[in-house]
Amino acid sequence: MKIKDIASENRPLERLENNGCEALSNVELLAIIINRGTKETNAIDLANIIFNKYSLENLENCTLTELRQIKGIGKVKAAQIKAVLELHKRFSVNKKEVNLKIYNPQQVYEILKGDLENKTQEILYAIYLRGDNTITKKIIAMGTYDQSYIPHKEIIAFALKENAKGIILAHNHPSGFLEPSKEDKQSTQKIAKIAKNLDMELIDHIIITHEGFYSFRKNGLV
Repeated sequence: MKIKDIASENRPLERLENNGCEALSNVELLAIIINRGTKETNAIDLANIIFNKYSLENLENCTLTELRQIKGIGKVKAAQIKAVLELHKRFSVNKKEVNLKIYNPQQVYEILKGDLENKTQEILYAIYLRGDNTITKKIIAMGTYDQSYIPHKEIIAFALKENAKGIILAHNHPSGFLEPSKEDKQSTQKIAKIAKNLDMELIDHIIITHEGFYSFRKNGLV
């Protein structure tokens, strides 16, 4: 059955227009993203096939190649799915958490390990702490397997915008090696100096892998 053959009030796009996004199932939302099916399979059936193979969590970590192995999902549809999932991830992590006090690196690890410990590329987060005990966590940069680059201006600009008193940096090492690189140390020291000159504090920099975490502060590097 083609989507045009479904009663209009039951089509995903019309249901979204009439009832809002919240009324749609995951399958219906994915069908809208897919937009068009094939001669044999409509967009809703394709979405069902995808969710029968992958959970929502696993879909986020699915590669373009894996998606394109599903009959009916080509280069464009796979890219559309990955792009929407990435946007969702970025929006969801750049949020404020109210009345959350951070006392030690273990807490930072618990907050971010799900976002960082099994990733295949380096991702740099910043946690901004304000005087009212609220925090914001933000993705600052995403790199390749061996990159270690910290955009100092962006980190500080966002700290000023958030009226932050403290900054905690965290990034992963996909290699699993916990020790900081020479570039990690140099960049961290530079950020700490800039923050201090602006009456802010770089509280810590955490490296996270599947093996655990490394704290710059605990090891006397900030």
